[in-house]
Order: sequence, then structure tokens, then C-alpha cells
Amino acid sequence: MSERRLTIRGRTYVTLETVAECYRVEVAWVREVYEYGLLGTGEPVRDTTAVAAEMLERAAVILRLHRQQGINLEGIARLLWELDE
Repeated sequence: MSERRLTIRGRTYVTLETVAECYRVEVAWVREVYEYGLLGTGEPVRDTTAVAAEMLERAAVILRLHRQQGINLEGIARLLWELDE
């Protein structure tokens, strides 16, 4: 299991692998979510990327929209960007 939490400049981060482990999804899917910009700005850590731990809740929302509502990542991105405005 990957490291659960990292502290970078006083903020708590988790790796994309940790996000995948938490929600029992493929790392490739989490990376795709990240690349859509849905998990905020990441920090390079060793050979991976870490995102702010606050993004775990957002990852859960994205996963629910994808699994339960069948919305693809492009649709989720549009929906979340509209909600964030």
C-alpha cells in the first residue's frame, strides 16, 4: 500500500495511487481524472503525482457521478466547472 499522507509546504497531499486504493479503482482512471484538471494542481513526488488531500472528497463525487449516473469525465468536468463558477 502506498503512503497515505505526505506533507508538502505545510499542506497534506496524497498520491494518485493512494486515491485509487481508497476508492478501489485503477490508477489509470485516477490519472485521467487528474489530467482533466478535476483534482486540482498536483505536486511531483518520486515517480508519481500527489494531490491535495481535500481532493479526496471531490474524487468520491466524481466516482459517484461516473458509476451511478454514467456520466463520462468530459461531462463531469463541464458539470463541476459550472458548479465552481
